[in-house]
Amino acid sequence: MIQSKRLFLTHIPYHFKWTGTKQPKLSSTSQIIENIVNYDDEKKWDEAKIKFKHPLKYNESTVIHIKTENDDLDHKAQPWISCKLDSPIDVMTFRVLLSYKDADFNKPAYLEYKELNPQIDRGYRILESVPFDKGNKMYSYCCANPEPGRIYRLRWER
Repeated sequence: MIQSKRLFLTHIPYHFKWTGTKQPKLSSTSQIIENIVNYDDEKKWDEAKIKFKHPLKYNESTVIHIKTENDDLDHKAQPWISCKLDSPIDVMTFRVLLSYKDADFNKPAYLEYKELNPQIDRGYRILESVPFDKGNKMYSYCCANPEPGRIYRLRWER
C-alpha cells in the first residue's frame, strides 16, 4: 500500500532484476504496467512504470499489486528473485512456482538481504529459511513491515 504525498500521483517506478534471456511478463489487476526496460548491465536495475487507473490525490492510498511471470526454459537465469525496497511498505510477498521440480525435491530457499548503500559491502545476509511446498511446487513467503533501504532476495537451489 502506498500513500500519495503529491497533489496528483499518476505513476511510480518499479525496479527489479531478471537474469534470464526471455523478458518477464509483468501484470497487475489494480494498475497498468508500461515501459518495461531490461538492462544487460548487472549493476543496473530493470524497470517498469506502474500507472494508476486514476491519479491518486494528496493523501489518497492504494494497494500496489504486481505479478511477474518469468520463463527460464534455457536455464540461464540465476535461481533467485530480488526486490529493491527504498520506501516503507506494509507487506512484501514472494511466491515462486517451480513446476519443473520433481516430486521428491524438498530443499529450503533462503530470504536474504543487503543494505542499499553500505559503507562496506558485506554481501547478502540470511534472514530466514523458507520451506518448499511440495504439493504446489512453490516457495511462498510473506514479510510484514520489511525494513526499507535494503535489497531483499529469495534464493533457492537450482
